[in-house]
Amino acid sequence: MNEINKILGDVKSIIDLEPQIFLDYDGTLVPIRNDPSNCYADSELDFILKYLDKYYELFIVTGRSLDDLIKFIGNYNIVALHGDIYYINGEVIETCEFQRYVRICNKLYENRHFFTKKYKNLKIFNKTGGLLFHMGDVHDGNEINEIIEEVKKISREVSMDVYRGKNIVELRMPGINKGTAIKKIRNKNRPAIIIGDDITDEEAFENNKDAITIKVGSGKTSARYNVEYKDVREILIDIINLR
Repeated sequence: MNEINKILGDVKSIIDLEPQIFLDYDGTLVPIRNDPSNCYADSELDFILKYLDKYYELFIVTGRSLDDLIKFIGNYNIVALHGDIYYINGEVIETCEFQRYVRICNKLYENRHFFTKKYKNLKIFNKTGGLLFHMGDVHDGNEINEIIEEVKKISREVSMDVYRGKNIVELRMPGINKGTAIKKIRNKNRPAIIIGDDITDEEAFENNKDAITIKVGSGKTSARYNVEYKDVREILIDIINLR
């Protein structure tokens, strides 16, 4: 609770400067689930997003595809695929090489049966510009290591980056991360609040050291604060109430 009070004290000190808010989705706003296709916002989250967006400039910054996030939460400012594609005020903005990697991922996805036949519990999702290998149901440590090595091999062949997250390994566009994506759209004259739970969010914390940065969950972090998942919505509701 003391940590939450400190966070709210920091937010109060910048409230008149109209802070921008950048929130991760999975593991921050909704729990991590084994079925990544079923992560719709519940009624409480709908309320929180509605009023955060009303009172602040809100961005959801995610490794998810743009289509996924619009399906799950509706029409908000979204930075998708770690920064490959932006959806700002209803306008879609793609990075210059985005379509090239869409084609690469489409081709890899067409050949996914090489993986799914060999690893029965592995799920593969085409994120349209990224490829996600979901290992939530893979319980054999040796199989997990094999999958990761196979993905690393593919990454070298197609010149994509490998990201290792919670129950996943992912191919993504090179040189793209949440940290640079947030810096690109931040207003330099306004403070920021950044909340996230995963390794990709560490890139956001490290590239925006002047922001109020909040790590969700345990583990080493460069964020200013550390809270549990159960605390996140309470903090966001308190931030709404400050207005």
